[in-house]
Amino acid sequence: MKKLFHGLLALCLLFHLSAFAQPAAVEIRDAVGLAAIARDPGGRYVLAQDIDMQGIPWTPIPFRGELDGQGHTLYNLQITSVGPDQAKTIDGNHKRYTTDFAALFSVVEDARITNLHLLGVDVLIEDANNCFGAGLAGYAENTQITGCSVTGRIHVMQKGKMGGVGGLVGFGSGLIADSKADVELVFASTTPRIRCEQFLGGLIAVGYPDILRNSVKLSGYASVRGYAHNGGLIGMYHYHPKHGGKHQGYVQDNQVDATIRFFEQGGDRRAYSRPFLGEKLHKTVEVTGNREIRFESKESKNYKKLLLPQACKDPLYATAVTSPTRDAWGYTTYTCTTCSYSYKGSYVPPLGQ
Repeated sequence: MKKLFHGLLALCLLFHLSAFAQPAAVEIRDAVGLAAIARDPGGRYVLAQDIDMQGIPWTPIPFRGELDGQGHTLYNLQITSVGPDQAKTIDGNHKRYTTDFAALFSVVEDARITNLHLLGVDVLIEDANNCFGAGLAGYAENTQITGCSVTGRIHVMQKGKMGGVGGLVGFGSGLIADSKADVELVFASTTPRIRCEQFLGGLIAVGYPDILRNSVKLSGYASVRGYAHNGGLIGMYHYHPKHGGKHQGYVQDNQVDATIRFFEQGGDRRAYSRPFLGEKLHKTVEVTGNREIRFESKESKNYKKLLLPQACKDPLYATAVTSPTRDAWGYTTYTCTTCSYSYKGSYVPPLGQ
């Protein structure tokens, strides 16, 4: 009887533990599997291999689960439209705006994204609303991003009252740690009569995440009909508490190599362009140990011409192919034959993979 009791107790304990066990993570092996996240955005996922997104139209999708890239790469991701999901963003005066988002993920909440790399990402957006563009997440609330990287171009042309661009995240909170951004960021407010609140940051445009041990290489361009907030790491560090309370905030041990070109067209000037935090509204954030490899801020007074990396309105590109090696990615360099602007795309995996 005693053995039977212990056996039943063990079975009950096993059943109790299994009821709380996490389901196995879903393996993602192709673009179809990646898009299927939209059917269960709260699930657990792992990338099982590198995925070529060349020629696959991508609409940003929401996410609130766990994604482990396992060191794999999504490459040649192209995004030309915002996602259908919107969220409220908040400016420095606590005004709220219904906002569109363009990135791999649109609205991300209470999520974890680790060890995922985006190579050759192209986010090229024209939007009539408020809009944020980024590599990983347009909006990321209470989200942890660790060991990730984004390399590519993120351009947003918008007509709204608030918007911005960030290397990894547009608007958000949580944690960005041990990650890298090598990005060309472009933001343009295209309606002169609208006073736009603009944010640009090598990692995140605006928000209050802890930002720890990251590396940024940034070429930024901002044409602002309103108020400019530009930073090598974050355009504006601003705490937006939903239910009161306090948030300490840490921006520590990051390094920045950046050039930011901008103009701010407006009567009451508030332009910010700084190596780490463009504007710091949250007083208790601890900013220590950050390294400025290089930082150049170049302000223009010509408000008639948008600041863009390419000088030609309709550039004609010549191509040069760099073949992959056993350990290095191959790619194509596209160079304008008139203005010499160039960028890399059409990546090919190393031969050793």
